[in-house]
Amino acid sequence: MSLLGTAWQFFLAGGPVMWPLLALSLWLWSLMLYKFLWVARVRREGLELDDAVDDLLAGQAPPVAGPKSAALAHFINDNGREPRVDTRLWEAAVRRQEPGLWRHVDAILVLAAVAPLLGLLGTVSGMIETFAVIGEYGTGNAQALAGGIREALVTTETGLLIAIPGIFAGWVLKRQVRKLQQGLLGFAGAVHNWLKSREEAAWSI
Repeated sequence: MSLLGTAWQFFLAGGPVMWPLLALSLWLWSLMLYKFLWVARVRREGLELDDAVDDLLAGQAPPVAGPKSAALAHFINDNGREPRVDTRLWEAAVRRQEPGLWRHVDAILVLAAVAPLLGLLGTVSGMIETFAVIGEYGTGNAQALAGGIREALVTTETGLLIAIPGIFAGWVLKRQVRKLQQGLLGFAGAVHNWLKSREEAAWSI
């Protein structure tokens, strides 16, 4: 039997709970792939304070490659700015970026936690089927008994196979996003200090 056929037989042995497990697995892996690619792209964002100052003085928004450039672009494109309110507008622009840093991370962890619960549901369903067979035929129908036990074990195994990489990926992503957040806040603080000096100069006039 081919590998695909073996996988299909394994899937069918798990019973109806395998369908929501399959949907959850596809959803989880899609989110993980998207978020890992997003983190890899944002980590290459090379925007530093000197570049930001040049963009601010020129009034030209940089190409958006991550949260730093997105905050700077939003700040520069905000019409009607005055030096006296720049720092508050900059803080608002930075705060707008923080939800995007954590987007999908909680969803990944929740889906990873739900997977073994669905597997447990399949376990209970399989054991109920097993006891129903025992109640009707006794222990003489080994093939029918094996079907319920197989369903219970397959769904448990599938739930764990989905959950373990999901939890690991969620943990790695949390660490990476926390580093990106710290980098954003450090960058935001440096730009804030530069804007503050301009604001103080404007108030002194």
